[in-house]
Amino acid sequence: KNDLGMSNYPMVPGHEVVGEVVEVGSGVSKFTLGDIVGVGCLVGCCGGCGPCERDLEQYCPKKIWSYNDVYIDGQPTQGGFAKATVVHQKFVVKIPEGMAVEQAAPLLCAGVTVYSPLSHFGLKR
Repeated sequence: KNDLGMSNYPMVPGHEVVGEVVEVGSGVSKFTLGDIVGVGCLVGCCGGCGPCERDLEQYCPKKIWSYNDVYIDGQPTQGGFAKATVVHQKFVVKIPEGMAVEQAAPLLCAGVTVYSPLSHFGLKR
């Protein structure tokens, strides 16, 4: 309904993405075809600003959200319900073998939301 006035249509929302790597770019070193991976709400950033250099990409002025945003080539990001998505390897995690995708997906949102502040404030044991 565009209640916040920032929706770009058509939009396929979804930011807890788990899927199979079907293509890798020439600079990709962390993943290979067939890997089962997960992606949270970011798919890209500038990589050179202060926040990016401190691993705080969520504050990058050029961050790219997994949905309702635009890739650097001008194409819209379509989120976790799209047929495919393009993601910088920095924002991809490998899903451990044997973990069900329906168990992994919520960890990419709610799990990170809880873990991040615990880690930031030194409370992870």
